[in-house]
Amino acid sequence: MSSDAEQATAVAVAATEPAAPAVPEPKADNETSTAPATEAAAAGAVPPVVDAGTDVEASPPGRMSKPVIVAAAVAGVVLVALPLAFSGLLGGDQSGEGPEAAGYAKDLPPGGGFVPGLAAPPADKGGVPAGQPGNQLPGQAADGVPAGQAGAPAEPGTAGLPGGPPPAAGGGPAQAPQQHQGQPPAQQPQGPPAPPAARTVTYEGTAGRGCGGGTGFTGYGAYSDGKAGWVNHGNGGCGTSFVSIPMSGDANKDDTSAYGLWTFNTGPVTTGSCAVSVFVPNGDVTEVGGSPSVYRVFDRFAVDKGTPVGTFQIDQVGNRGRWVNVGTFRINGAKLAVQLLNRGRDWSGSSKTYAHHAAATVKANCQA
Repeated sequence: MSSDAEQATAVAVAATEPAAPAVPEPKADNETSTAPATEAAAAGAVPPVVDAGTDVEASPPGRMSKPVIVAAAVAGVVLVALPLAFSGLLGGDQSGEGPEAAGYAKDLPPGGGFVPGLAAPPADKGGVPAGQPGNQLPGQAADGVPAGQAGAPAEPGTAGLPGGPPPAAGGGPAQAPQQHQGQPPAQQPQGPPAPPAARTVTYEGTAGRGCGGGTGFTGYGAYSDGKAGWVNHGNGGCGTSFVSIPMSGDANKDDTSAYGLWTFNTGPVTTGSCAVSVFVPNGDVTEVGGSPSVYRVFDRFAVDKGTPVGTFQIDQVGNRGRWVNVGTFRINGAKLAVQLLNRGRDWSGSSKTYAHHAAATVKANCQA
């Protein structure tokens, strides 16, 4: 059996290492028992000094015993050394590489191997350092800033993510890009709108035998006496008929009881001017012999009570078969009248020639 000192020493070692109690090696009866003391020294723990033959000294009340303090220190060393030992076993395949950060797998899946919510990607792996804009997924808040407030990452396509403008200094929202627009064209001063163009009022009419439309022809003092009196020609239609009026016998004197008169009711043109043209038909001097024929223009139909607004002459013999423009005349009251006088010589020497003036058609183009 071991002595009392050996038993006391074994008790001290057991108190120091409760997790791994020392097992005394078998020895001869005559050998001195020193193994427990040697093992305790090898383990780095110094056993307390105990007097042989007496009980183990108890710790004062309220204080931890030295063996308990030593055991706690050893347990702390073991806990610190375990991660280093495991890292050496797991990461010893490649030199210079330490263990991967939490949240990463050894074989990176698509997307870089980062698992949202576990850890931020390390800066040396190509990620964005934590706390800077751009390292959150859409809808996550930046470090220390609630989502939806200034400094929080914007939705995709806006400031704070690729595709948008860089964030403003201080973590606030980025300023939207300013669009420079040119100056709007200066408005030209506008005067009052131009009045609509006045509609031109015109009138056109043809008067003669067989013509209508507000026109007329009348032979005053007409009589029949063979080739010596008034002679009608044509079929009575407008433009295909005319009248031969006998001459007075004096080139400077009229028979006021006999003349031809063309009239026009100019309708919409009550006051304006009218261009007058006269058609001279074909025939011999007994039909078309005026040389010249004298005309007067009136702005009324009662020519015997008014003053003419103009006069003109036509050499009918020299203008047979054509229209002759005789001029423009003023009118008033929407009335125009052209009178053919009968002055002229119808004889040559001592012989009668029976010369006549031809009264065919007259045209008026009027404008207000």
